[in-house]
Amino acid sequence: MKLKILLVLLFFTLLAQAQTKVIAHKSHSGSKNSFAKAYKNNLFDISHSNFGLPEHKIIILDTVIAVHNSLTILKIRESIHTYTSGVNYKNLKKSDFKFKTTMISDSLFNEKNTVRYIKSAPPYRYPLYFLNSIDSVVFIGFKNPF
Repeated sequence: MKLKILLVLLFFTLLAQAQTKVIAHKSHSGSKNSFAKAYKNNLFDISHSNFGLPEHKIIILDTVIAVHNSLTILKIRESIHTYTSGVNYKNLKKSDFKFKTTMISDSLFNEKNTVRYIKSAPPYRYPLYFLNSIDSVVFIGFKNPF
């Protein structure tokens, strides 16, 4: 019986966590009568609200340089501001990024591996989350596949 009550409370707690568009509209001094108009005309960017989801910086990997077996240099671009998920980094200007150089010791990005092997690795194997495709990255100093 205790388990059933706990499951019911858990279920209702999960439902109560969401903020609907109506609640968001009312919390910004909107009325019930004006909600339909605001939703229909997409006023105040109501349909693109992130409802409190965290923002993150956009990281783009430009170049990977193999120095020796255990040391690799990553040349990356990191956005100055944080953005919500779904922002296309190609629409941002060059001035929106700062350029960084990072030295890492990683089992995937090392001189022993071929470029083909690195590109075929699943994205969770990369040391950071990069927004761009691995095919657009320039590799220098890695073994040739032939």
